[in-house]
Amino acid sequence: MSEEQKPIQISFYETSDCIIEEIYDSLRIPEKQFCIYSKQDKSITYNETVELENGKILTPIQSEALIDKGVVLLPSEPVEYISVELLINEIKRFIHIYLDIHPFYENLAAYYVLMTWRYDELSVVPYLRALGDFGSGKTRLIQTIGSLCYKPMFLAGATSDAYLFRVIELFGGTLVINELERVNTDLQSQITIILNNGYEKGMPVGRVEGETKREPRTFDVFCPKVISTRQKFKDLALESRIISIPMRQTNRNDIPSFINDSFWQKAQEIRNKLLMYRFKHYGEFMWLEKEQEVKRQKLQILEPRLRQTLLPIFNIIGGQKLEEEFIAFAKDYQQQAITDRGTELSALVFKKLYVLFQDNKDVRVKQVSESVNTEIEKEKDKLTSNRVGKIIRNDLGFKTHEGTGGVYYIVRNDQQLEYLVSRYGVSESPLTPQTPLSDSDSKKDLVDIVDLQANKAKQTEEQIGLNVEEQEGSGDL
Repeated sequence: MSEEQKPIQISFYETSDCIIEEIYDSLRIPEKQFCIYSKQDKSITYNETVELENGKILTPIQSEALIDKGVVLLPSEPVEYISVELLINEIKRFIHIYLDIHPFYENLAAYYVLMTWRYDELSVVPYLRALGDFGSGKTRLIQTIGSLCYKPMFLAGATSDAYLFRVIELFGGTLVINELERVNTDLQSQITIILNNGYEKGMPVGRVEGETKREPRTFDVFCPKVISTRQKFKDLALESRIISIPMRQTNRNDIPSFINDSFWQKAQEIRNKLLMYRFKHYGEFMWLEKEQEVKRQKLQILEPRLRQTLLPIFNIIGGQKLEEEFIAFAKDYQQQAITDRGTELSALVFKKLYVLFQDNKDVRVKQVSESVNTEIEKEKDKLTSNRVGKIIRNDLGFKTHEGTGGVYYIVRNDQQLEYLVSRYGVSESPLTPQTPLSDSDSKKDLVDIVDLQANKAKQTEEQIGLNVEEQEGSGDL
């Protein structure tokens, strides 16, 4: 058989007339086949192969190791649902039965699930993460939410980076990874590359493959990702693309201790309804540019980066009631984020710096350090001026300069102050952050300016080098 005649294995394909999705049912013969949805008459047919107009033949992916063993979960058939609103409620009920998270995270998770079934219409997608220590329910969240997403790929058992890249490109579903810290170091670094490049379309990862004949290849890693970690990532740009759900040990007695067959059966039923949702709504988003702008304006109440993170989910939602519900959630989510940030060490440093800037034209790092330490009871926990200086430069994005006698001053930046007042909720009426130019990762939006300033400050610090370290004990950095 020639290369032109060799069938192409694929799990999704769209033509001008129809949408083709692979389905799997162990009780059906054949187990793996195509479900074909007609865009014109809304009819559904099934077939083992599809022949394209150019003569190419498509067949479903036949991998037993991935599909039959449940590494990748596919729908078994499209099932009708009454309304999107009731479908979201069904998703939330399922999540609530098996998972103990705050109600507004239940809402968020339900919307995220819905988004994954149309993510390939979007230009960017946020990631969803369970964040917490051992025994806090991270694995249960990964199983519960992951099982409802579009073609979830449970790759906790991935043994090589080549395997990881190939599976993502082969199925183009939702990547689900549990306990990232437990993954071996080499594979962990590759997953980080995937996370850094997989949130936006058009950012493929280049690799060299082959034992003897080393050939360059690119892999498309754009897809939703549901992950769990014990700690946040140090990369602030990556962190800004992640919606974190804080996990805790449950006190509820009604949550099943173990997941059984009824869990997977119910998840299958919901995925089947979501397949019908995908068939009915796929492609709509691409033609609604005016509506996209309207939705973007509705989220102007949010911080720039949070707006960029939540906008892809909001864009998928239709209907005034669901939009109002999501906006209410987004406000709560932002307030919670501000509250959480307010407890951070960098928040304490900024609040003291902000007060000092109100009464002083020139503020020294040592002044901030002394003010911060008045809030710290234990002597061993008090901060050196050197530590405070690093927080001011690296975390808060301000520059410092050396004056006479080795005294370090903070360069006032009103734009930065305005942004951080809102970020940390310093005042009762936070100032409105500037609007980014677009919903993509624009290098010109305010948050990226902050990141750029922090990087420049870090470079300045490195240039200072040993001179800075030598003065750590002098108390006036």
